[in-house]
Amino acid sequence: MEIFDKVNKVARNVGDNVENIAKNVGNAITNVSKEQSELASLNVQKNVISKKLESSYAEIGKRYVDFVENCREGVTFEVDDILEKMRPELDKLAELKLQIEEKELKIKQNNIDKAFKKAQDEYDSEKRKLDRAMEIDIISQEEYDEKLSVAQKKLDNFELLRKVQMQYEMDIITKEEYNEKVKKILG
Repeated sequence: MEIFDKVNKVARNVGDNVENIAKNVGNAITNVSKEQSELASLNVQKNVISKKLESSYAEIGKRYVDFVENCREGVTFEVDDILEKMRPELDKLAELKLQIEEKELKIKQNNIDKAFKKAQDEYDSEKRKLDRAMEIDIISQEEYDEKLSVAQKKLDNFELLRKVQMQYEMDIITKEEYNEKVKKILG
């Protein structure tokens, strides 16, 4: 009867974990979509303002050409009226560029956080699996400690492993170099 209770407990834990993972994935997808939509909207606004400014830049260029062709002493090149008209758009453009930069940094940080959460979840899953194996005497304490230590190293060296993975994905290093670096980090 005791083994049945242990199996029943493990099944309940797995069910609870699956439910929590599903909720977290749903929330993460919603947040990523929202951030990406906001970034796209900011880029559209930036492009609209840039297009509006093109006619003002063209007018400045036309005035400059006229000035150079008809250059007389004492005549100055004046575009203050155009620049005054452009000022609100230029200010808005600068603000949008800053917002875009901040949004891109936020998305990047969210991606890093998501990857760390995944690494933490993998560690937690490995620990639960090892705990279950210990409960039903499938592995020894020594095996448990060894395997848990490897999982902990992966989590502790998350940032290094992430950078090595990015190097590989960008074709900066080969598969062999990737494997060697990972082995060295976890070694």
